[in-house]
Amino acid sequence: MASFFSSSAAPPPPTTSPGVEKALAFLILAMIGRLLKPRFSAPQLAGVQRLIMDATLPCTIFKALCAVSLDYELLRWPLLGIAFVAVQLVAASIASKLFFKDAVRRQTARYQLATAAPGLSAFVFIREFVGEQMAGPAALYDLPYKLYLVLVLPFLLGVPAPSATKLVTDPLNVSIISGLLVSATRTPYASLGALGKAASLLASAQTPILFVLIGAKVKLTGATPLVCLSLLSLRHAACYVYVAVFAFGTDAERMTLLLLAQAAVSVVGWGQIARAKEAGGSYDVDLAFDVVGYSMPLTMALQTAACLGVLPSLTVMPLICLACGGVGWFLLRRRPGSGDSIAKMA
Repeated sequence: MASFFSSSAAPPPPTTSPGVEKALAFLILAMIGRLLKPRFSAPQLAGVQRLIMDATLPCTIFKALCAVSLDYELLRWPLLGIAFVAVQLVAASIASKLFFKDAVRRQTARYQLATAAPGLSAFVFIREFVGEQMAGPAALYDLPYKLYLVLVLPFLLGVPAPSATKLVTDPLNVSIISGLLVSATRTPYASLGALGKAASLLASAQTPILFVLIGAKVKLTGATPLVCLSLLSLRHAACYVYVAVFAFGTDAERMTLLLLAQAAVSVVGWGQIARAKEAGGSYDVDLAFDVVGYSMPLTMALQTAACLGVLPSLTVMPLICLACGGVGWFLLRRRPGSGDSIAKMA
């Protein structure tokens, strides 16, 4: 019998799927950041950025590396991941050369565009719309990108080999070494006790902090939106060509590959670029962050469209993305003398 304060009636079914709700939640977080922007000074925003770099991001990497394992029956998925890394590097190199004549921004765009974050922007859609059975293959697909981001990308960026002191004091280095050690020894994450719980709490805090920061920092004026969205359109054109070539197996496997290929660029890539800048490299950290900021909402829109069945076919999407990128390039070429430094193109 229902009491005055409760009801025996079943709760109403959710009006939207968890994947769509998560995308909307990201948008709301960014809007909150935009509303709070006047309350933060530049040094305060830099402090939030440092919190991500030295606390939440290392814990995210540590937790992800601890979960790395390889099932040899699913070896084709990490091989597909390796192929995707190569495709992204080629596409990013071409797109960055088209848009930037100066080496600083060209190199920044190349290395930021050639990153991906399936864990943040694809896994929730795979679990919700494809099924839990594809979580394992998706994790194996993501493995090459994890290793590329934490081991190969710093080398490409010219980050010097860390000294013994830097190796044990830099949070990012400590997280990589510790995560690989836990994975290599097959230590269950649950056995880490309070340490693992603390790392999980900080890792879970990264997404809300990051999206609030994106809302507060991303540039919505000048040429920045057009540049970033045009670059990302060319990146996605290559992604759809890759899926059209490498799609295989069941409908679930093909859908999983599509959602993984549509993943947003990685905040870890931005973190590595920031480290390279601090080490004396010539990179535009703000440009890298802007690309991350615009990639997230674009990817969430594409993932939602794919899951709802309204995304055009794989033969049409590359043409649409190429057209969008081409229009952006043409419009930017028509105003090379604008006051916005990001629009100064040859």
